[in-house]
Amino acid sequence: MDTTDNLPLSLPVVTIQHTFPQIIKEVQDGLIPYDKFWVSCYKRSETSVHAVVHVELDEVDRDLVSFKSSEKDVEVKRDAEGVSELLDSF
Repeated sequence: MDTTDNLPLSLPVVTIQHTFPQIIKEVQDGLIPYDKFWVSCYKRSETSVHAVVHVELDEVDRDLVSFKSSEKDVEVKRDAEGVSELLDSF
């Protein structure tokens, strides 16, 4: 048995601006042309990552909402079902 199997697993804590679903919906519905929300990720004994995510309608496909992060360590990707997920370098 590997001794690392008994070590506790340290998971990051992610906080996202609580109004982010409303922001995305308002942009998607065309009520506002763009907006932004913040994301923070904290992991014990490591540097925290903080980013602002810019939300706007895609230039070509006006039914598609695009997300761009202010930080190079944070990336927003869509999965196969079109749901966005926030990824960081941890």
